[in-house]
Amino acid sequence: MTPLSTAVQPLTVAEIADALMGVESSAALLARLEDLLARLGALPARVYLFDADSGSFYAAAGLGCAKAAPEIPLLRPDAAPAHHHLLRSCGEWVGLLEILTTEPHDRNLVALLAALLGPTLIAVHRQAGLIDEVTQLGREVRELVTAGELLRHLDVEVLLSRILETAIFAVRAQVGAVLIADEQDRLTVGAALGLSEEHIAAIQGRDGRSIAAVVQDGGLAICVGADEVRERLDLTALEAQGVSLTGLLALPLTIRGRGRGVVLLANPEGDFNAGERRIAETVCSLAAIALDNALLVKGTLDRERLQRELDLAHSVQEQMYPDGGLTLGGLTVAGSSQPCDETGGDYYTYLTRNGCVLAMIGDVSGHGLGAALYTTMAHAIIQQQLRAGAALEPAFGVLNEGLFHTQSGRFMTAALVEIEPQTLAITYVSAGHNPLLWIHAGAVRWLESCGMPLGIVPVGDFPPPPGDRLAPGDMLILYTDGFVEAVNGAGEVYGDERFAAAALIAWREGMGPAETVALITTEVDVWSAGHKHEDDLTMVVVRVAAGTGGRAGEGV
Repeated sequence: MTPLSTAVQPLTVAEIADALMGVESSAALLARLEDLLARLGALPARVYLFDADSGSFYAAAGLGCAKAAPEIPLLRPDAAPAHHHLLRSCGEWVGLLEILTTEPHDRNLVALLAALLGPTLIAVHRQAGLIDEVTQLGREVRELVTAGELLRHLDVEVLLSRILETAIFAVRAQVGAVLIADEQDRLTVGAALGLSEEHIAAIQGRDGRSIAAVVQDGGLAICVGADEVRERLDLTALEAQGVSLTGLLALPLTIRGRGRGVVLLANPEGDFNAGERRIAETVCSLAAIALDNALLVKGTLDRERLQRELDLAHSVQEQMYPDGGLTLGGLTVAGSSQPCDETGGDYYTYLTRNGCVLAMIGDVSGHGLGAALYTTMAHAIIQQQLRAGAALEPAFGVLNEGLFHTQSGRFMTAALVEIEPQTLAITYVSAGHNPLLWIHAGAVRWLESCGMPLGIVPVGDFPPPPGDRLAPGDMLILYTDGFVEAVNGAGEVYGDERFAAAALIAWREGMGPAETVALITTEVDVWSAGHKHEDDLTMVVVRVAAGTGGRAGEGV
């Protein structure tokens, strides 16, 4: 550390006091101290702090010299050497200022400086502690605001993911899980990061009981620090799976005396401190309320309000779909979506752009209102991209990024096709979607996916496969997996082969897109007669007429 001045200059008591007042940090105090000692000709010097446990002073800083030095035992003030200036505050030992120079200097002013330095050190320490407390309080407030957002979520799947994310971030844990209790108080994994069901079952106390079960039954949190892990937990089964545990915080989700579940947080960056535990406990209190609300909504108490929201979402969703079919040149297009619930998680659209036909289909994970809202967001993003002239791959890139940043825990498979009606050139991108069905000259061809589903990673890669050309009379079908995964009363799935066979019937009979959609949908409904569809049925069909060219028009 370099002093501000190295020449010996006269100093007054007022100047010394003024220099030490208002110092905001230890670094600033040492810099001021070094400057003052330099002006007094009292460098080099070393600052020691007092350790009450050992009863000795340890080197804390070197001023004009190395910091390292042996500890100095506490001596009576009258027995201390002349170059040792003891630092005190309110009658308590604080430290020691050791003057190492042999050059002449004003010992009286150095003694005065030492007298002022003790209280200053305590003041700076307290200020630093206060800053830490304010910082921690600010962090707690931010975390509580974030935790309060949990009350907004009514979708149980999304809520569980958000509870886990909020709790992990609050205590800086590396892995965790949220377990929810059923009516018989049996715990199942609702959301997890880095912990499998086997890992959770292997987290046991010395008595062999699952820690999660102990917390659920007792309703009290369990915190195990790094130095207690082997003493309080039986790690045999966990370590046999190749998993290490460096700390554990298990908290109940309790509301109105009933346990709704347990949150497990493990392997923190450091030990769980008191502030982090307070945050985690508050997060879990709010999470229990949010989870209880969500489960009540999922049940019966809020069914009427939920139904109104579902009706509204259904209405909005219906307005997203194209109004009727599309004809451009020799291409005709039609589509349909049949949700398995009040609102669906599937999506389709088609439009014309720069003389080409664009058709898209998508399938959001999950069902219900959450999936419908996710679909609505996807619709807004892709429509903006397509109408702004974005090419297929970058349009999917923007859609992927937008869906990822919803942090909803959902994802979307999708396929987007562009066809030039004059040349019948076709390009497409597919993000984890099931193959597209292309009937080319009476032969079945499958167009496979070229990327992972949308919304899982922040930056996706969706390289289009090599371009191809349709032929007059060809049929292209974009569909969701609800068709091929439809189940009959015997538990058999409809499957790809039956789907392709139905499409071939439509192709051979020269059906248009709307007729083809109706035929295949009816075939699947008949197949599943008496068995409710578990997934939405959505399809877009593109049919190529015998010739090419023509003008855009209505109808299919």
